[in-house]
Amino acid sequence: MSNPQARWERLVMRRPGLALPRLQRLIARESEPPFQVLLGAFFILERWGRGPELQAELERALARALQHRLLEEAAELSEALGRMHYQRGDYVQACNAWSQTLELADDETRWACLARIGLAHLCFALGDWARGGRVLDQAELHYPQLGDDPYMRSKIALNRAVSLRATQGPQAALPRLDEARADARAVGHRDYEAEAMWHHARCARDSGAVEHALTLAVEAEDLARRCRYRWLQAQTLLLISELRRGAEAAVPAQQALALGEAIQSRSLQAAAHGRLGQLMAEQEQLGPSWFHQQQRQRLEATLGQTELPARLEQLARFDTDPHGAEGLLLALGRGGAPVTSAADVDTQWQQARPRLMEALAVSDLELRWTGLGGAPAPVTPERRDRSSQTMPLRDATGAVVGELVLARAAGAVWSRADRSRAERLAGWLQRLIVQVPAPGAGGAADAPGEPGPQARELVELLERLATAADADADARRAGLSQALALARRLAARLG
Repeated sequence: MSNPQARWERLVMRRPGLALPRLQRLIARESEPPFQVLLGAFFILERWGRGPELQAELERALARALQHRLLEEAAELSEALGRMHYQRGDYVQACNAWSQTLELADDETRWACLARIGLAHLCFALGDWARGGRVLDQAELHYPQLGDDPYMRSKIALNRAVSLRATQGPQAALPRLDEARADARAVGHRDYEAEAMWHHARCARDSGAVEHALTLAVEAEDLARRCRYRWLQAQTLLLISELRRGAEAAVPAQQALALGEAIQSRSLQAAAHGRLGQLMAEQEQLGPSWFHQQQRQRLEATLGQTELPARLEQLARFDTDPHGAEGLLLALGRGGAPVTSAADVDTQWQQARPRLMEALAVSDLELRWTGLGGAPAPVTPERRDRSSQTMPLRDATGAVVGELVLARAAGAVWSRADRSRAERLAGWLQRLIVQVPAPGAGGAADAPGEPGPQARELVELLERLATAADADADARRAGLSQALALARRLAARLG
């Protein structure tokens, strides 16, 4: 995320009450308001449950962006409309908007990442946790700026926690909730901090810690109210109602219903009516109970969720990972023991290769060495009876030491997703390879005696790094780490 964009978002997140009137004046003054002004105002109003106030303006801006072939701006506007439809309970319209975003945006953009997160929401709403998890994997893996974007990291971590709580239990979700809360604090996004607290309260409830869950839910409701995040405030009130009994449970449910009506969220209204109907039945107030249950059924019938399963094929267009390659690549990137030799690299490769072949749906997967660790090997001639993708592999100095070859039957088509996964697999191998010391790198440095050989070795390593213009960032970082270790040993000896 660029610095101007980061500063703009910090202002909107941390000073919404100050920013909104200025943005609204600009919108009122201009017949065609700037796209970022509209999106900034929507970002604020969305949290306050007033996003539909800008629906007509956003739709006009989207039509204008499409007319002028401003595809990135159109993708951002379509993604925002998807969020508005989802929060209101119009799931089919949300699906259409997020699908349009992915058709307009490049895979690596922030808007494509947000749209994938939204589509994962829809999968979760249908109970399709496996597909939702895969779509969330793609959101995380395709967005290269994630490391510099704590807002997006927090959003992804929250959704990971939702999936983990449903599929593996509350304890599995807690580390991701802590991560989401830390990232939300880093970016000054109190809404997501409150949302992490709400999910934490649900985990405590699922674990049987009712009192702890109630304490967390009350804290989350207080923070959501102070930052005017009315959708979340209603959700926390429903949880508080669930955790209380008798007359004490009815008041928060009624408050949640009022908020659902205020922000035009039929899904929230249906949930609140359902809770109130349950409470009235427990108190043997059959008339009010029947009324609330009828209202719940009427609202649920208008949500269009019955149509959504038929749209799974539309979601499936973006689920290009039926064998779980994204999740496996993500796990490999996060795990793995450190390596000190070419043999260690080969050991990790052989352990992962069978799973990778199945996940990547390839007929063969080869790692060909040409010189790692000072052991040259002949390059195998390429066969003509198959279609292959070849990725070069480099050591810390940028020198090519091998190649990764993925193969399928002759004539097979390699999609953009296939090529992207091949590049990520090569990136994982690259991170292993750059840890392997160059031939002779450890001898002089580790031997006692005069510091001269160490100094010459350090200079030689730095010269190689300076001239290796084609080395990637991982290779440069590994080389610099090696140079730093040499420098420290030399300093220790001289000191």
